[in-house]
Amino acid sequence: MPDELAENVLNILAKVKHIPREKISLDCALQDLGIDSLDTVVLLSELEDHFKISISDDAARSIRSVRDIVEGVRKLCAGAPLDSASTAD
Repeated sequence: MPDELAENVLNILAKVKHIPREKISLDCALQDLGIDSLDTVVLLSELEDHFKISISDDAARSIRSVRDIVEGVRKLCAGAPLDSASTAD
């Protein structure tokens, strides 16, 4: 079961995309949810406002799944820089 931060992200995503929260899980790909580039801009703006964070353009471009969003928001809320190249060697 997702924690409070993840639930907040999932609820914001459901609101932005106008889909039932129950249809969204951490393992959903954004593409599978029908989220296009405009939806992504709106979603990221909502997340920044809700969590009082700033998501860089580079980090935004690397988002592919709901889990990516939750992990990115979690890092930013913890004060860690969101490095889009963190998986690179």
